[in-house]
Amino acid sequence: FFLSQGKEGECWDFKQEWHDDIADLLKDIVCFANTVHDEKCYLIFGVANNLELKGMVMARRKQADILDAISHLHFAGDVYPHISVETLIYEGVELDVLIIENCEQTPIYLKKSYGTMMQNSIYMRIGDKNTPDKGCADITDIEQLWKKRLGLTKTPLEFIFDRMKNRLEWKDNGDTRYNIYRPEYTIEIEYDDDDPNWHEFYSYAMTNERSRHAILRIKCHGTVLDSYELAELDSASLHIPVPEWGYLCHDEYGVKFEYAYKYYIAGTQLTQILSFLHDRNNGDASYAMRRLLRVVLLYESDQAQRKSKNNPNQCDPLGSRSQLLIQAAALVLIQVGFLIAA
Repeated sequence: FFLSQGKEGECWDFKQEWHDDIADLLKDIVCFANTVHDEKCYLIFGVANNLELKGMVMARRKQADILDAISHLHFAGDVYPHISVETLIYEGVELDVLIIENCEQTPIYLKKSYGTMMQNSIYMRIGDKNTPDKGCADITDIEQLWKKRLGLTKTPLEFIFDRMKNRLEWKDNGDTRYNIYRPEYTIEIEYDDDDPNWHEFYSYAMTNERSRHAILRIKCHGTVLDSYELAELDSASLHIPVPEWGYLCHDEYGVKFEYAYKYYIAGTQLTQILSFLHDRNNGDASYAMRRLLRVVLLYESDQAQRKSKNNPNQCDPLGSRSQLLIQAAALVLIQVGFLIAA
């Protein structure tokens, strides 16, 4: 994707070789950590200035050495950038990719000068440019970094989903949960009691097949920002957002199909709600979650889900069924990791 852009950008930079001076590398990392957007950033090594894939011939740096160098810097508030290094083969060329994780606690800056970074000065990535050596970012851009830390750059819905990562910030009040710091933000569940016999196939994977249909509404000052279908499973021990439908062996119009299944995609709003509603301290809920993920797939990414779709003109029913079973087995580690995180 980055190469197809034909240039460097706010989230990525190309280098043919690793930095000779570790101080220059650390400055690049700090600049990429100080961005207003909420995306990961990438330093890609092995790509020439003309974007030709060249690979690396000079000495390469190890992740452990970079982390050690970062740990010796004196960051204000002890807020450090988080990085990782991966190696990949692209079009037969070996590339190193340094990944800088998105930081919510911007701005990151030093209490003590290091290299070309001055103490108490803020270095940023704006467009495809870094703040100059021994300089400081513009006050207007710095203001945006503080707004990011305070959650002021997000819409109310984005803010709510961000705060859902910490369940301790939410207080239960019957079928309503509100944020203790921003009580105007609420998450409300309304049950549909008009259909007492509502079930989906995964209801029968539970110890108790009793289920109810509900609607989850996310509100700000009483205004509905978004809503989702919910399922109450295992006689109310587990609440989940209704997963998406997927189809295998469908015709070219997507109307007729041989097999259907349900799935989630990790990192989406549905899986955030799934994790938020899961009471990790409730043994019955955790057991019900494990049984759910035996029959509902959890994909690592949207790309993984799209790859599972068959060419409608080349559908072998037996092969498709085998493919789905293999996918389910391959996703076990992802699902276990999700349960641990949840």
